[in-house]
Amino acid sequence: HSSQSKQALLSDLPRLCNFFRAEYSFQLLPVIVSFLNDRKDWQLRAALCRHLPSVCISVGRAATEQFVIPCIETALNDEVEKVIIEALNCLSTLISLSLLTRVTLLGNELAGNSSPRRSRRKKQGVVKKCASLLVNPSPIVRKYAAALVITSWKILDETDAEVFLNILLRPYLRYKPMAFDSMLHLFACLKPPQPKNNITTDALTAQSNIDMEIEISAKIASILSVPNQQSVELMTSCVPKFYEAMMRSSLENQALSASFLSLGFVALRRVYALNMEDPPCTSNRIMCNTANNNKFSESIKKNIAIDEEEMTNIMNSLEVNAVEAAVNGEWGSAAVIDQTIPEHSFVHNKIQPLSVPPLTPRLGVASTYNPDPSIRQHWSPKEDNMIGSTSVTEHSGPVNRLAVSADHSFFASACFDGTSKVFELRQVQDSGGELQSCITYDGHKQVGNVRINDVTILQNSHSVATAASDGSLHVWRVDMVSSQQQTQLNSQSPVRINRPRVSGHCAVRTIDTNEGELLAVKHFNTPSASILTYATQRGNIHSLDLRCGREPFSLHMRPELGYLTAMEVGNDKNWIVAGTSRGFIGLWDIRFQTMVKLWRHSRDSPIRRLTNAFGSDANETFTRPLVFMGCDTNEASLFDVSNGDCRQCYRVLDSSFSYVDQSALPLEYLSRPYLESVNIRKRRIVSLNKALQLSTRGASLGVNVNALVASINRRGKSFLVTGGSDHMIRYWDLNSSSKSYVVSGLARHQPPAEFESVKMGGESRLILCRQPSTPPVNLVESSRVPSRNRQGIAKGDGANHRDAILDLKLVKYPQMGLLSSSRDGTIKLWS
Repeated sequence: HSSQSKQALLSDLPRLCNFFRAEYSFQLLPVIVSFLNDRKDWQLRAALCRHLPSVCISVGRAATEQFVIPCIETALNDEVEKVIIEALNCLSTLISLSLLTRVTLLGNELAGNSSPRRSRRKKQGVVKKCASLLVNPSPIVRKYAAALVITSWKILDETDAEVFLNILLRPYLRYKPMAFDSMLHLFACLKPPQPKNNITTDALTAQSNIDMEIEISAKIASILSVPNQQSVELMTSCVPKFYEAMMRSSLENQALSASFLSLGFVALRRVYALNMEDPPCTSNRIMCNTANNNKFSESIKKNIAIDEEEMTNIMNSLEVNAVEAAVNGEWGSAAVIDQTIPEHSFVHNKIQPLSVPPLTPRLGVASTYNPDPSIRQHWSPKEDNMIGSTSVTEHSGPVNRLAVSADHSFFASACFDGTSKVFELRQVQDSGGELQSCITYDGHKQVGNVRINDVTILQNSHSVATAASDGSLHVWRVDMVSSQQQTQLNSQSPVRINRPRVSGHCAVRTIDTNEGELLAVKHFNTPSASILTYATQRGNIHSLDLRCGREPFSLHMRPELGYLTAMEVGNDKNWIVAGTSRGFIGLWDIRFQTMVKLWRHSRDSPIRRLTNAFGSDANETFTRPLVFMGCDTNEASLFDVSNGDCRQCYRVLDSSFSYVDQSALPLEYLSRPYLESVNIRKRRIVSLNKALQLSTRGASLGVNVNALVASINRRGKSFLVTGGSDHMIRYWDLNSSSKSYVVSGLARHQPPAEFESVKMGGESRLILCRQPSTPPVNLVESSRVPSRNRQGIAKGDGANHRDAILDLKLVKYPQMGLLSSSRDGTIKLWS
């Protein structure tokens, strides 16, 4: 039984297998494999891994996969480096001899499995189990691990190597390799190796394992707000690594069982998707719902030892709320089941493969409203008819964006001063034209001076999502209460009407992207998800499913195309279009997460705003997805997303051309814009010289269209309202240019604008607006001064915005209106 005799036996193993043949080699195999149990002699374990392929040739592929591979995989975790090297070399030899099937190599999750009996259990492949050794501190181990990957690449066909091998190695790659035929090329694409002090040894006790894993989970929880591939893979696993160690420690010490389980559920709730199971050994069935874990997080970060008394204090504090059996939390849902009951296990095993997401978080339910359809179809904003306005002290900076709730009970603002304010729309009828905010959300200002770039209200809810310049995205709920008010209609008896009122707000989710500023945010619902999309300064469009915390898709715009300035989601929820500061427009298919089209604006104009024009009540002529686009040179256009054609263009002429005949206008004013198709290459799309030209181009000094809102009705009016840096709001009639006019912005002595249509051939139209400048006061006769004070509750010369219009929104209840926000810090409502 000496080690030397066993090593001598292994060195002559090929001759023994040839002598005994395959029939007796099956009896010899268990005896040889048992040598791995000798934990004191690493040389014997290394010799076994070195000579095992000769036995595998005799016993065949089936026995190799069933008996030999599991034993070699245990050697990959050996504490001796030489044993790991020999195990990797053994696996490489077996792969080169074609003794491993495709399923064993890649795993049944990727490679598939035709056997229904085996398909019930997920099996990791050899490549995935060895992939972590590519970042091992030892250069020799990394070399043999890379050799195994290259050998696998040579055995697999081109499709499997391109698709599956890249997926398995993705967590350890910085760049995607073009091929795996060169070890130097593979090393250049790998992430840097881990330092030795980061490798966990078997000498750590169970308690230290728990502390370490909880600390790692807490750090992961802080970065889970940035959706990426690693976070998705983490969240798809059932329980974290420290859960088993925690359960073992709680079984050894029953007094600590309740505290450990509660602590574990807190970490599970923070890191994983809240679908948690309690093993049958737990008798107390405790769940924890933490609303604010500041002290708990601090104790974890400091990595201090938590004894029984400290843990009891944490569990009894106000920060941790223990609830029973099933919990419907603020973020998803959680439940505790006893798997010892056969009925529970049977139902759970049926539901789990369906991947049913948790319940939607409490976002607030939008109420229903019934506006008069005839008023909506034939409504259009009147000239200079302002019925409500905020005071100059409401916001201390420009109001960048507005968002109106689905039931039109309130709207929210995104301000340059880092606050978002909520206004009730019903107060216009009761306050005499003054808009006052009900609540102010200043959660972004806790980290410093930031500005809110965009705001959106989640569909069919009362929750708001705000995107800030520090890269944070906050989701917060506007709490509503129902109040009854007596109203008398048509000389009848008073009627009590329930009216929702804003009562407060509550934070739901905070996301820190660490990708620069957040430039745009949108939300849409699907039958199985509630998806929040946001564009970052690095050119990425991320998404987050609010039901399960996963990232459904991630899109990217090349940096040479400019930073993202506008984003819009199609009404069918299948595509996203985004514009950049250098005049490029990208179209992605969300279903395949692929950019299907890339255009460049003919004028290289930055894309200021995009808005969807395809709806359920669209005109029959607009059966294709259409997008209104606001650009520089005071121009807006209507483009067909399916082919990139320009259907209509709305252009404001310079005041110097107000009285110039149409035939004498410069050609650039009479030509319609177009989208030039750009080839989508894997490498650089724009040449270096062109990119330098675009980057050195100065900012536009002309007038820009910053805000768009459109309404296309089948039987009523179809119009477009634009707002620009000339602080004017213009109404464009899509059917008749003569019915267009200026809603707001004309000075007291300024003549009205004239709108005319230019025939372009086919279905395309060009509508020009001639806007004369204000004449000197000494040339204006008092009899010709137009009346500026029209009907409305709020009158006066100060009705116009004093600076650029930044956003426009339509209001449909309690009365039709148009909301506008400006750089002057005010919000106005026009009837």
